[in-house]
Amino acid sequence: MTDAAITHLCQHPDCDKAGNECFVADNSSDTPDEYFCAEHSPKHGYCCYCGQFWGGVESFQFGDIPGLCENCSDILAADLETIDDDDY
Repeated sequence: MTDAAITHLCQHPDCDKAGNECFVADNSSDTPDEYFCAEHSPKHGYCCYCGQFWGGVESFQFGDIPGLCENCSDILAADLETIDDDDY
């Protein structure tokens, strides 16, 4: 099996990982503003899950899970609550 082709590389200097689509708040188009991998997107202010810009928001930078926006953090918390310990 072959790996899927990488469409866009992460724009962080010297990173060769696949870049995820990242959007600033006032972007109303379907065209991403930048591309960053999950490791580097929070360093540039983007949620590592949804790709929306949250730089400068305290809960994004210093929340329970730094690098996740409030929306994605809430979704993750809700998903974790539905996991039954008996499943493991």
